[in-house]
Amino acid sequence: MDLINSGGKLMDRSEKVVLTNMCMVYDGSKILVENRVKKDWPGVTFPGGHVEHGESIVNSTVREVKEETGLDIKDLKICGVKQFFDDDIRTIVFLFKTNHFAGKLQSSREGEVFWIERKDLENYQLADGFASMLEIFENDNLSENCWYLKDGQWTYKNE
Repeated sequence: MDLINSGGKLMDRSEKVVLTNMCMVYDGSKILVENRVKKDWPGVTFPGGHVEHGESIVNSTVREVKEETGLDIKDLKICGVKQFFDDDIRTIVFLFKTNHFAGKLQSSREGEVFWIERKDLENYQLADGFASMLEIFENDNLSENCWYLKDGQWTYKNE
């Protein structure tokens, strides 16, 4: 969107953004996890993926969970967002959770999916940065997991 500043100059506030999603599917104390095999982000995480052009955020989450787990989900609750900046691109991950699902669990080319007790999650090799996102899924007082470079090192802040 182009805006005019107080000096009458045109300001460009647009930026390149990649939209993605992730969903914590749970059943009581059990959570559904995916052990990703892709080299770009391996480890245990929740299912999710990219939002396609013209697709709603919720519909993209329903589609990604179906593709990666075989389950149909509904009644998604937004927990917050994760965002990070890489070069000139901002990536925003919309974080949802639900305990409304149906279907037969099946893994995909993304990785193996399986149910675990939430308390056992720390016993698995987690995808980079995934542990910091868990607070957003589980703490109603937090809504953002933001990663940024500080002194050449990636760091995050949950708010």
